[in-house]
Amino acid sequence: MSVRWWSQPFAPEGSAAAEGIVKQLGRPALDPLTVLVREAAQNSWDAHLPDGVVEFRIDVRVLGDDVHTWRDLLLPGPPNRSNVDLDRALRPETVALVVSDRNTRGLGGPLRAGERASDGETPDFVQFIRNVGEPSDHEFGGGTYGFGKGIFYRLSRAGAILVDTHTAAHGPDSRRLMGAALGHSWYLGERRFTGRHWWGLVATDDVPDPLLASQADAISKALGLPGFDDGNTGTDIVILAADLGTVGSETDTRDRTPEEAATFITSSILWNLWPKMVPDEHGSHMRFVVGVNGSAVPVPDPHTFDELVPFVDALHEVRAGDGVAFSRTVPPKHAGTFTMALGVSEGASTRLLIGAAKPFEGPSHHVARMRVAELVVDYLPGPPHPDQRLAYAGVFKASEDADALFASAEPPTHDDWISKGLTGTARGVVQGARTFVQKQLDERLGLGPQSGGSGGQGLGQLSVLLAGIVPARMSQRPKDDGSGAGDGGTGGIGTEGGDFGGGGGWGGTGGLGGGVSPRRGGRPRLHGTPMLLVHEGKPYLVATVKVPAADASRVLSADVEVVVEGGGRESEPPLGAAVPQIMQWQSVTGVVVHGRTVTVPAGEESDWYVFATHVPDAVVRFRVSQVTSDAG
Repeated sequence: MSVRWWSQPFAPEGSAAAEGIVKQLGRPALDPLTVLVREAAQNSWDAHLPDGVVEFRIDVRVLGDDVHTWRDLLLPGPPNRSNVDLDRALRPETVALVVSDRNTRGLGGPLRAGERASDGETPDFVQFIRNVGEPSDHEFGGGTYGFGKGIFYRLSRAGAILVDTHTAAHGPDSRRLMGAALGHSWYLGERRFTGRHWWGLVATDDVPDPLLASQADAISKALGLPGFDDGNTGTDIVILAADLGTVGSETDTRDRTPEEAATFITSSILWNLWPKMVPDEHGSHMRFVVGVNGSAVPVPDPHTFDELVPFVDALHEVRAGDGVAFSRTVPPKHAGTFTMALGVSEGASTRLLIGAAKPFEGPSHHVARMRVAELVVDYLPGPPHPDQRLAYAGVFKASEDADALFASAEPPTHDDWISKGLTGTARGVVQGARTFVQKQLDERLGLGPQSGGSGGQGLGQLSVLLAGIVPARMSQRPKDDGSGAGDGGTGGIGTEGGDFGGGGGWGGTGGLGGGVSPRRGGRPRLHGTPMLLVHEGKPYLVATVKVPAADASRVLSADVEVVVEGGGRESEPPLGAAVPQIMQWQSVTGVVVHGRTVTVPAGEESDWYVFATHVPDAVVRFRVSQVTSDAG
């Protein structure tokens, strides 16, 4: 046997041409690097082991001086008539993308397509390396018919990849290394070839097999691949002569640098795979790393980005069973779950890691749709929030009973649910889910007809009109009439973080402005305009209270009330209407007291914050009073 490239001839009964395999991927609207991230991570998650965390890494690597080893091992390549020109592709400036996963079961099963897998074994190796179009055998997996693997070949300027894998099974064939390439069909004399090629050990029956055990390990080390010396299981896929795409305008484009590609890949991971970074109730999740020429930079937690926080909050609600069910009168009677969380529209991050592959423009008014595997299918746009200061993020997750129906609506790149061409139950579920989500958004945003009201104006629109009569920033303070009470409102939106009920307060300007001297023994007073803040997907109003210095402790009380037209207090809310409530007091040092009252110890002047629930269709007013004092 010898290690070399082997070209597949057409069988008399017919074979799959290479062109058809690559074209199965279609022409996705997504950037090819984003498609790679989605497809590769999906494959890795489908192969995850029961325990532990899936480690997923993409390295952008320039061959440099190592190119001589690569050329020695991989040349001569397939015939150039097949459009697989490895001799031209393997240069010092050539970029290789190495996609790795660990704590997965690796590509196991039979080495040849005609062999039957043993009991408890899945034919992952032949499904990825040899076969095309096999249905998924992973329950609730992200994949469907395996056409998405075409992106690995499409990203290669030579159409060639290497696969190094260590399987969970024991034995000499648990370590496997093999190459594959897709070009064009071609003729050698009168004989036609498919354009598919494999690099490996060509046996006496003229069929290539992977390198195994120590031979695979030796070649892997020579090429500088990650390898499996630690005994972990998983797979490394090398895309030879990777096309990293371009940047710039239509009239001024250039190739991405490896560093720019790494940034874009990281951004794609954040937007497409953030659900896999959030541990489920069993602790299962994925960890991501992106590197350039051997570096290793972990992908930041999605909680560190304001744009992703409401999506994560919504997913937590779905997992907790707190969402709204998409219910049907016929099976599947429960087809999915929807939740929505609020965020801020201002102060969006300018970090390239979040902006490079952002799938939509401007503030979020989108719903992340996903199947049971919790891989983002797409971001379905909804109407913008009527209050321009607010953004929102939703999650719709298919139920286990309906998962296969939604899978049948996906194109090979799994980036949409398309009802066209579906019939019967599948069509009804997919179309119904879109209508259900849009209805939920309209109801939550107050865009539909309102029962029990007049005129049918949406509450969200009314909120915008009312919000316009109060200052938008805390620096614009209302007049202090000395009464110790101030008017609030829906105010300006703050973006500071902090745990509700924990240390580190939200908002507040801190200190007095305008040269006002602290008053000793005076009454507490509201300061500035209340801020509208979003925490864990829910809005809260936060008012700043100045508590003057005093020699005795005091008990303070806060109230919040709805202001009706003319400035009066709403004495009795309409039936079913929300009523604002005081939630807690919090000091600037992080002391939290739940409820309407708080005991402030003797001391110098201090700032406190009062948290109240947000009523979207009203202007509200805070009132603060001193109940008792040790000084009498």
